[in-house]
Amino acid sequence: MSFIPKQKNVFRKALVSVGVAAAFVNTSVYANTQENVAEVKAIEKIVVVGATTNTKITPEQLEKYQANDLADIFRQTPSVTVGGSLGVAQKVYVRGLEDSMVNVTVDGAPQTSTLFHHIGRVSIEPELLQSVEVQAGAGEATAGTGAVGGAIRFKTKSADNLLSEGEQFGGIAKASYFSNSGHKESISLYGKATEEVGVLASFVNVSRDNMEDGDGKEIPGSAADQTLAFVKVNADLTENQKLTVSYESRKEEGKFGKQTNWAPLADDPLYESWGERETIVLNHTWYLSDLINLETTLYQTDSSFKRELYTWDASIETTGFDIRNTSDLGDHSLTYGVERKVDKVHAQSYEDFGGIYDEEGTVTGLYVQDHWQFNDDLLVSFGIRHDSYELDHVGQSANWIQVDGNWVVETDTSGDPVTISETFSTKKQDGFSSNFGVVYSLTDNLKLSASYAEALRGRQVADAFTVGELTHNNNLEPENVANKELGLQYNDGTFIFEASAYISEISDVVFDKFKGGEGVFYENIGDLESTGFELVVGYQANNFDVIVSYNSNNVELNNAPFVWPDANDASGSSTVILDGVDLAAYEYGGLGNAVGDSLNVNVNYEMTDELEMGFNINYVASLNNIEVFHRSIELGWLTELETIDKPSYTVVDAYVKYSPIENLTFDLAVQNLLDESYRSHGSVADYGHIDGYESIVGIKEAGRDIRLTASYQF
Repeated sequence: MSFIPKQKNVFRKALVSVGVAAAFVNTSVYANTQENVAEVKAIEKIVVVGATTNTKITPEQLEKYQANDLADIFRQTPSVTVGGSLGVAQKVYVRGLEDSMVNVTVDGAPQTSTLFHHIGRVSIEPELLQSVEVQAGAGEATAGTGAVGGAIRFKTKSADNLLSEGEQFGGIAKASYFSNSGHKESISLYGKATEEVGVLASFVNVSRDNMEDGDGKEIPGSAADQTLAFVKVNADLTENQKLTVSYESRKEEGKFGKQTNWAPLADDPLYESWGERETIVLNHTWYLSDLINLETTLYQTDSSFKRELYTWDASIETTGFDIRNTSDLGDHSLTYGVERKVDKVHAQSYEDFGGIYDEEGTVTGLYVQDHWQFNDDLLVSFGIRHDSYELDHVGQSANWIQVDGNWVVETDTSGDPVTISETFSTKKQDGFSSNFGVVYSLTDNLKLSASYAEALRGRQVADAFTVGELTHNNNLEPENVANKELGLQYNDGTFIFEASAYISEISDVVFDKFKGGEGVFYENIGDLESTGFELVVGYQANNFDVIVSYNSNNVELNNAPFVWPDANDASGSSTVILDGVDLAAYEYGGLGNAVGDSLNVNVNYEMTDELEMGFNINYVASLNNIEVFHRSIELGWLTELETIDKPSYTVVDAYVKYSPIENLTFDLAVQNLLDESYRSHGSVADYGHIDGYESIVGIKEAGRDIRLTASYQF
């Protein structure tokens, strides 16, 4: 939840329409019901089925604390936890579920699959962002494919967002210094090529040395260099048609540990690594009438990761489209459409795991969502979608040799490559998922929301690093989630109060169980349940606001069969069905991670028109005695369970924003003001006390970081 003051005395209007069915933000039904609150402001959020825990983050928030990575972006979002201080290794968890189970898009282009399971799969430069929307939990039929854990939508800026009224050209130059430890420079140029065409071009450079944790100890393998080039063209084709085309190229390189999300030991080697993502997106909107309001998105994303280790590299190409139309029919606003996405994974290793491997996964979705203003007090939403998943796998084990310094596949005496091929296709996985919800106004200021939403996800393309170790499972079933939410919300323009509770259960959850000598084997391992609640209290005066939020989440595996040694059984083993298995990122990477309850306090104070300051306090409670190694016992590596702890921590951030003249701004932010030494609950926990597992320790977060930015707009 994010509290975003922008004008004095009032809240934003988003809160008045929060909840299940208000997702039709730009439809006439919504507009007609909101005319009387056009000037009211509140907590920004996505208006979708699933209601009060959804959040929208604005550029103003990101600038205050000088956001530099994913952890900074979601620092004040209760339902989201980010683990890992190293950008390339950061993973995002929504209500305890990893981002691999969340539909993540940039301007509508999905960011899919995983290049290497020890690195993150989401990369974005905060400098570009116009908004970040977080849909926590399964939502409406329009949420996108595979959104069993929710959705994160990054929306980038355009020239129109930056140009003042009457301006034809402008620019922003920024320079930042980080005491812990690096610098950042950016320049953005934007303007009108014609009255109908706007152009934005940005370049960002970030260079960081190894950071220090709160104990003053250097974090090896945390240095990295990042560059970003971005171009976006938006055009008014006609009075009712708009076209936007954007191109983004993001690169990161550094020397990282073998497992990038683990803390390297003092004598561990570091390996040169290179990551890159290119995204091209075309967005077209055409408003012809109340019956035809067409939105089309076409995209292609290419991601790659290469490292010295194993002389291995991998890439993922995602292409697709989403075409939807909104028709306003009296009190109904109907959105319906079709989307299709194709993921292609290519991986090759020249030495230890020699081979060439490809997977291609295709998903096609059809959806329809209706929002019905039943009467002045009752808003109803219901929808349905159908998804169909298909996947093809081609693998070639090969013996690579070096010829004149280049790696080539060894050939036999006849000149044919010495390879062993394995090809398979999964059976088609498809099904329907529905949703229903209501928002009821008990009074002008008090609203009650309730919703039920389903989502389906079939077999996805594999982790590019392990795609060559797959054993095919022809009996794999698709995942199905049922998400139930209840919310209560009060807003009188000065005080707000929100209370929400949810329970989400993914049945037949799929996990790539490591099978020891047999490699990786995707199978249904049980039911994954995420339950919790959130409380929010907020107050805004003339130039002061404060918001306090409390978040509690529990994510666990139920109905999970494990084959354990059993001396009393003639076979020497028996199957036990376990409930309440807490998720830990080391053993359940790709699924989720247990996170302690959190309390967040955010304060902003506008002293004058030129000077603003604030602070944020985030306390995360400890989680102790988490049982681990259920799977290791099954593989025969261990004979009994062990426990790990996740200690509590408190992080304080503060900022001062000063604009001495109209076009010049100085931003001072201090991240981790009290120099807390801690490991995020979103990171791999500390297994170092267990014999044989001393190296499995997640990276600590950075200690105090003083950030100073000077920006000049011209």
